[in-house]
Amino acid sequence: MTFNHTKTTISRAGMLAIRALEPGETELVSAVYDRLGPRSRSLRFGGAKESLSELELTALADVGDRRHALVAFVAGDWAPAGIARYAIDGEDRTIAEAAIAVADEHHGRGVGTALMRALAADARAAGVTRFRATIAGENRRALTLLKKVATLDDLRFGGGQVEVLASIAAAPARLPRAA
Repeated sequence: MTFNHTKTTISRAGMLAIRALEPGETELVSAVYDRLGPRSRSLRFGGAKESLSELELTALADVGDRRHALVAFVAGDWAPAGIARYAIDGEDRTIAEAAIAVADEHHGRGVGTALMRALAADARAAGVTRFRATIAGENRRALTLLKKVATLDDLRFGGGQVEVLASIAAAPARLPRAA
């Protein structure tokens, strides 16, 4: 399933546009990574590497039938503010591995929440009902973001990480418009 929509919303960061990452847009993946500080890189990628390799960038920009990513842009900022992605499980199409990264300067400004909500909506539309995530044990923000769009079904702790399986919340009901 391909998503070619752009969603515009307001967050504490200001006007926010979210769109699907196009296949091969490694420069956007790299731009988000470049805006992460050492701690954010360590929490998201398991280490504070200076940069991602071409192979890693290509893999992270690989979107299509089973992989989907969204990029957020804050008005007035040329570089992407964050990226969220999911990869559908090879054996169970109702489960997808989810991940998110938000530029340090936009932490706590609603970018991550908007990205996670949009990612969950796209996942639901693709038939995904549960997210799986591997989160650094000390990364409370990532767990909080996941809890905003899903119910935690199973948590397993080990090796400084938390393995999470969570049911994606149903789409919010739309209220009828007044005539």
